[in-house]
Amino acid sequence: MHKTQTQTLLETLELSRDLTKFYLSHLKGKDEHKVFEIDGKKLNSISWLIAHITVSENWLLLVCTGGEKVAIPWARQYGLGSIPPNKEDAPAFEEILTYFKEVHQKATEHISKLTDEELAKPTTNGTTFGGEDSIGAIIKHAIRHECTHAGHLGWLCKLFDVKTI
Repeated sequence: MHKTQTQTLLETLELSRDLTKFYLSHLKGKDEHKVFEIDGKKLNSISWLIAHITVSENWLLLVCTGGEKVAIPWARQYGLGSIPPNKEDAPAFEEILTYFKEVHQKATEHISKLTDEELAKPTTNGTTFGGEDSIGAIIKHAIRHECTHAGHLGWLCKLFDVKTI
């Protein structure tokens, strides 16, 4: 059976989320705010990564594609180029997880309603990736973005001495 481009993108988006959840499940019980330092370089914590994925998905898959964004009170603390807040200034990890799930649900519901023709339309705010301003391109970027950070969670598993395979 032939899949639409929208169906293929949604399937890939879910595979990306499954990878993030896989690593996150292996990190359950670990200090979500722990920052590892390697050669003087601080790595992002579990908490920062999940909050950043959430804020980015909200922006990329809801704002840029014409969906209804989720109002995340701490969004600016986790956007592109942000400096990770101290543990005392960060939202509770349970709150981050709540938004992580809510944003993804709303994003997938919104994306599922897009036609292949709508994927070719420009983003609502002129955001481009790879020189292309289209809703389809922004969805593809969101998939790459999450997979990149899922890989970071994989490294954190190693640093916490957690076996994943």
